[in-house]
Amino acid sequence: MSQFHGWLKSLGQPWRLDNRAVDMCRMRYVPAPAKGDLITLTIGGNDLLADQEEYLKKGLDSFAEEHLGLLTRLRADNPDAFLIVGNIYAPQAPLTDQLARALDEVNTIIFANIKNVGAHLADIRRAFRGHEQEYLCYDIEPSLKGAAVIAGLFKKAVVTAGGL
Repeated sequence: MSQFHGWLKSLGQPWRLDNRAVDMCRMRYVPAPAKGDLITLTIGGNDLLADQEEYLKKGLDSFAEEHLGLLTRLRADNPDAFLIVGNIYAPQAPLTDQLARALDEVNTIIFANIKNVGAHLADIRRAFRGHEQEYLCYDIEPSLKGAAVIAGLFKKAVVTAGGL
């Protein structure tokens, strides 16, 4: 996040960073209300890890609802904010076929939710695919290089949209 914040400051505006990132944060623990002109989220992966068995047995409907509820709340609290949402990448360890299909389904859900609230996608899954060993450490945590890639995706979302 500090890499992205540094780029924002280089644009000449006095951006204040209110970083609420917390290791192992889950969707239900995202602070409310959250206010900002620019909001970035990389959320959902820890939910999948914590509730993996439930999602595999019962399906991903509850994930989809909770994710959309979070984005809808953020959009309602910040109707004019530039909202960037990352999707979910695979870990370093290989996934079973069932888990790989579930991850693909989750990312389809996330993309639909992003469109639903008028947010912008940071396609972390695509950027990390094939680079997991390079961009991750401890199996699932972005390394410094991975964090730089994510910051670059946030920057790309801003630039592609024509700025803030």
